[in-house]
Order: sequence, then structure tokens, then C-alpha cells
Amino acid sequence: MQTRTDRIQKDIETLAAFTATPGEGVTRPSYSKEDRMAKEYLIGEMKKLSLNIYEDSFGTLFGRKEGTIPGAPVVMFGSHYDSVVHGGAFDGVAGTVSALEVMRVLTEEGFVNDYPLELIIMNAEEGETFGPSTGVTNSRAMMGTMTQLELDTVKNRLGQTKGEAMAAYGLKPDLESARRDPGSIRNFIELHIEQGPVLDRENIDVGLIQYLAGIGRYTIRFHGETADSTAPMTARKDALVAAAGFITAFDQKIRSLGPDVTGMVGRLDITPNSNQFVPEYVEGKIEIRTFSKEIVENVNFKDMIQGLLEQAGQNYGIRTELQEIRRINYPNPTGPSIMNGDNVKRMQRICDELGYSHRTINNGTGHDSMIMTDFVDTNMLYVPSRNGGVSHCPEEWTDYESIKKGADVLLRLVMELAGKES
Repeated sequence: MQTRTDRIQKDIETLAAFTATPGEGVTRPSYSKEDRMAKEYLIGEMKKLSLNIYEDSFGTLFGRKEGTIPGAPVVMFGSHYDSVVHGGAFDGVAGTVSALEVMRVLTEEGFVNDYPLELIIMNAEEGETFGPSTGVTNSRAMMGTMTQLELDTVKNRLGQTKGEAMAAYGLKPDLESARRDPGSIRNFIELHIEQGPVLDRENIDVGLIQYLAGIGRYTIRFHGETADSTAPMTARKDALVAAAGFITAFDQKIRSLGPDVTGMVGRLDITPNSNQFVPEYVEGKIEIRTFSKEIVENVNFKDMIQGLLEQAGQNYGIRTELQEIRRINYPNPTGPSIMNGDNVKRMQRICDELGYSHRTINNGTGHDSMIMTDFVDTNMLYVPSRNGGVSHCPEEWTDYESIKKGADVLLRLVMELAGKES
């Protein structure tokens, strides 16, 4: 059995047309009319397969194919179809369409699955709509880590809370009804574009993920005093000099913690940003990535950053401030999301049998899979991103034949996991 490139291409091109910015990339935020149009198309395709189709109170769409084992946990596979503003046609959608195509092939070929299969299609993975750390909504609701506080407080650009936007879309979010017993899910599998250059640069067909790095984000602020460039050096309260001192100390501290963590100050906003005046205010953004659960358990990163900030403030006579950017109900930083190792080996073998080149790859941004790993056996596979690996922009591109190869691996893995002997 193999998937078909022509159907994958048709689905992706059709979904790309459901955009609020024609000719300027794909803009399909969650709970928008474009979201609804895309969902109706997907439901139409699912109906052709005689699946049991249902939608939970958070807008997550499921298509279920029953198995021969009564009451058995499901093999679940899929991704999301929402996009950022002026995004691309492949982020999320490649995984959604591949999962749909896998279900088509299994239905057409009369595959008899022992464990039930569920195609999952999610509409609120991106965090752009409601701000940092508000994405992966569907998976968090399904795993019971979504909170009422988030529904009631985070807002979109129209001033709607997430709960209000969902209500306007036609949903009545219910945390209890959306929650799934982790024991009812045997495996969760997600195909995604790499959103990076490695696979394309090395001419590799499929990337197999062992883990997704954990992430921590913070905003740091330095409050000094502005002055003319003629002000005596001894009288200055230069916010930028203090920020530079902090950045150096932070870099040294992160390096001292060993290979299980990386960190940087990756952005600075300076006021006034002029060669004629002493900077009075600097705001920076910290990003930390973790590669072991032990580093998160053993290091209090907030206290560490706070201590370095206070020291910088004392050294340069200015006031400092720290703000966490964190997902409600989650630590900051999070630990890495570890995939099922046995299934990584399965996919290596499957790639070899299909003649598809592969390599393990552990870089990348957050996905719904990172939520699922804490609760159920989870796996991800990447397909190459072209154009230097750019994503979240109109230039985002993955060849349809590349997606087909990833979908073939997904198909074979699903078939094996759905059997009694897997």
C-alpha cells in the first residue's frame, strides 16, 4: 500500500485557498470563518470514508475507524490546520493531509485494524492568535492541562477572550467533556514539515524525532536614566551597559550548566535607540532550551535569572525587572518531550524497506506532540522544508513528493501499531 501524491497536493492546495489574505500567504487563525471553511472541506473528505466523525467542545475533529478488539485504545494520528497571519500552506496542513490520505488508503484497501484508528484534526495549535504560550489548545484540552483561567483571560487582537472567540465560532468549551483518558490512546503520531534546513541540505527524505527540546521564555527589563552623550561616565545610569553586563553573566552561567541546556538573550529593544543619548530603558527576551528532565528538576532558572538581574542592577545603579512568559499550568522552562524509542526504530526499519533515506533529528519548535508525550506513547516524523527551511511565511514550501514519502512511513507505522502483534 502507498499514498498518492496527487490527492495530497489537491488537499493542500484546496486548504490554502481558505485564507483571509489571498495572494499574501495563508492566514487562517483559529475560530475564524476561514477555519470553518477548511473544517467543512475536511469533514466532506472524511464522510467519503464512512468514518465515525465527531467534534469535541474545543473544536477538535475526529474520524474513527473501529477495530476488531472491543474497548481497545486507539491509534491516533494527525496534526493541525490553523495558520499564523501571512503563513504558509504546509505548516500543520502537511500532517493533517497525510493523516487523511493514510485513512483513505486503509479504507480503500479494506485494511482490517485490530486496534481502533482515529484521525485527529486540530484547529488551534498556533499561539499567535492569543499571544505567547497560548497555542496547542486542542491537545492540552484533550490531555486535561488546559485551564479555565486561560479561557477567561487571554485575548486576541479583537479583545475577545479565548472562551468568547470559541463561543462566537459556535463552541461551548467544556474542560471535562474534552478531556480524554490517556489510557484510551495507544499511540499518538504526528507528521510535520521540518521548519528548518537540515533534511533539505543533507538530501534526506524523512526525519525521525527522538525528542523535542523543552523551552523557557522570559522578558527582562532595565530601567536607567537618559542623558546626553556629554554626560560624565561616572554619573550615568546606562540601561544598555547594564543589559550587556547581564547578558555576559547569563551566557557564562548557562555554559557552566553543561550540555543539557542552552540559553540566550535573543532580542533587545532600546530607548532611546540613538547614538546621542544614554539609553534609559532596555527590554530583552530570553529563550532557554532544555535537553534533559534532570536539568529542569535541578536548576531554578527563574531564581537564577533574578539573581543575575539584581546583580546587574546593583553594579550599574539601575532598577531591573523579570517577567515570565509561560504557559498556564506548565513549568518554565519545560522539560524535553521524549518520543517512543521502539517506534523510532520501527520507522527506521520502515524507511529502509521503502528505500527512503532517514536520520534522527531533534531540533525544532513546539508541536501538539510535545503535549502528548507526557501522557501517551508519542512519535513525530519530519519531511524536508525547502527555501532554506523558512516557515510561517508565504515562502514556506515542501515538495508534494516529499510529503508522500512521509505519509508512506506514517501509513506503514499505523498499520503495524493497529495490529494485535505490535
